[in-house]
Amino acid sequence: MKGKRHLTWAVLAAIAGMSLSGEAYAAENAAAGKAAAKTTQVQEQSAETAENGGHDLPDTLVTAQRRRKSDLDTPATTTIITAKDIEKAGYRNVFEAIDQQIGSTSTSYGEAGQDFGFSAGRITLRGYDRGTLVMVNGVPMNLKNYPSTENIPAAMVERIEIVKGAASTLYGAEAMGGVVNIILKKPKAGEETVQASVTAGNYFKKTEVFLQGDRFMLDVSREWSKDIPHSNAFGIDKLSWTDWWVGSGQKNRLGASFLLTDELSMNYNYTEGVITRGGARHKKVGNLLVVNRKYDYRYEDYRHTANLVYQGKENGIHAVLGYNYRKVDGDDYIAKQKVDSSAVLDSEIFDVQKTWKMGVDSLIFGYSCKREAVDLTVVKKSATRIDHALYTSYSKQLASRFNFTLGLRSEWINDPEKDQHAFMPQVQTNYKIDRDTAWYVNIGKAFQMPPVDDSINESNRKKILNPQGLKPEHGWVYETGIKHRHGNDTWKAAIYHMNMENKIGWAKDAKGEYYAVNKGSFRNTGVEIEYMKRFNETWSIGLGAGFSHPEVHDPTKKEGWVQDAGRIEGLVRIDYKKDKWQGNLNLKYLGDREYYKPSYGLTQDVPDKLQLNMNVIYAAGKNDTLTLGVYNLLDRENYSNRYGNLDLPLNFRLTYAHTF
Repeated sequence: MKGKRHLTWAVLAAIAGMSLSGEAYAAENAAAGKAAAKTTQVQEQSAETAENGGHDLPDTLVTAQRRRKSDLDTPATTTIITAKDIEKAGYRNVFEAIDQQIGSTSTSYGEAGQDFGFSAGRITLRGYDRGTLVMVNGVPMNLKNYPSTENIPAAMVERIEIVKGAASTLYGAEAMGGVVNIILKKPKAGEETVQASVTAGNYFKKTEVFLQGDRFMLDVSREWSKDIPHSNAFGIDKLSWTDWWVGSGQKNRLGASFLLTDELSMNYNYTEGVITRGGARHKKVGNLLVVNRKYDYRYEDYRHTANLVYQGKENGIHAVLGYNYRKVDGDDYIAKQKVDSSAVLDSEIFDVQKTWKMGVDSLIFGYSCKREAVDLTVVKKSATRIDHALYTSYSKQLASRFNFTLGLRSEWINDPEKDQHAFMPQVQTNYKIDRDTAWYVNIGKAFQMPPVDDSINESNRKKILNPQGLKPEHGWVYETGIKHRHGNDTWKAAIYHMNMENKIGWAKDAKGEYYAVNKGSFRNTGVEIEYMKRFNETWSIGLGAGFSHPEVHDPTKKEGWVQDAGRIEGLVRIDYKKDKWQGNLNLKYLGDREYYKPSYGLTQDVPDKLQLNMNVIYAAGKNDTLTLGVYNLLDRENYSNRYGNLDLPLNFRLTYAHTF
């Protein structure tokens, strides 16, 4: 009955949106309709030009509806990060570029998405942990439900499209809080470039070479990170009573892109990394902390991602073939054995869609097949899951100012624990109040399977406490918002509500070991506001704020509904450009964070996070550039997660780049 009630509300909301536009629809004459149709066609043609010819329109999206539309015509909360944005802000990697936006409350085990084996840094949108789908050129990259961006060189990124709200109808499982599509650069005829750069900082060093030809692009880099003697907030009055350290690390990266034909492209990325981590866990004895266990780990991490993308110029067919691989090999030097979680993960996906254009209306029909596998190399167990899905999306221009989109997806999952079938509808409306302002409604059902290794990585305690295994997460997301863009001013405001069942979290057994369980329901109601203004060719500013109430309900605990993520976000971004100089100042605030009760540490609220970064670029000559990035200018003790791991203190990176 609950599912029917949610569907009823979705239909009623859509009908309400249609009825509000009824008067405008009745009043429009044929001439106005033809003029609007012509405008829409021009916009779509311009969007296609941007997609095929280099994204010359900064507000054009392809992710939100699997079709190219301008931001103002897209019925969803969206953010676009371009290659120029990444450069001028000095984002250290793709993770940081996403995390510095409103709506992101991501988890990291150090700076900018740092992870250690499967203690994984991950993107989190709107407070729903492990519920964001990350894609590269439309190919899903999540493994074990972890949305990672680690294998994507920032130098290869053309743009990042962030679409918040349920996106399971178009992209399948894992898009609970939103979807991130990282679109890589394509080689361009007549553009040949060779650039070499070297970066030095007090915690980081890097060398990188980037090559671009008519039909290929290549990026090769090597990174070194300095050891950190104390990498978390440790003390008797802190969340953590484990004094962690991080040893020096190294990463080698390779990124390649090939334009095989005008309609077929291929991308490949490879990363290999080595890092050590250890520490001393303490227990409280009176007013003192006494060591009762030591840790010393070494992780080798190997990642391969590849995709083949076909975009028909005339036939409306878009197809992708993708491969994603990760191998984590961990050593426990204290126990003198391999880490039990050492594993090989891989996934393959094939997705093909056909778009029919009928004037200003369009219809998409597609098929998707995904295989995901995990092999636990120490315990010698493996599991495989295969998904098949059919999806469709019909966009109808009911009036020159009013667009209605209905999306449907049916998914069949062959799972080692229990086979599943999921049906996910989505309703979207977009009403153009005037040429500069649009009001949209976005309602969709979300769905996510448990991690693929659920059936093999639990001991006997699972049979006692989780006799049926983990249940799929599912629920609804309701959202409405207004976008306004006039001249150099852009306003965005959105109100949303998330209502999910079977949220997966962690519980602790009698031995103090953690295991995955369905915690219960999850809900979050929030508002997001963003404002961007370009004063002139020299100065521009961006402001943002978010207020939400993410809660999870654990029926086994007395507390009932418990806060599950930070509630308040703030963003200030200032850009400067004049002559040979560019500058950026970026402030991101995350406050009123969740209350956390650690096994070894003092129970308390997670401290607020205030990250202030600065980036300055100087064009020393026609072919030479100097960039200085200074991070955590306030030198704050910023918690990168609820467990006490910290971002780096005040640190800098100085980069010299020469173009040949």
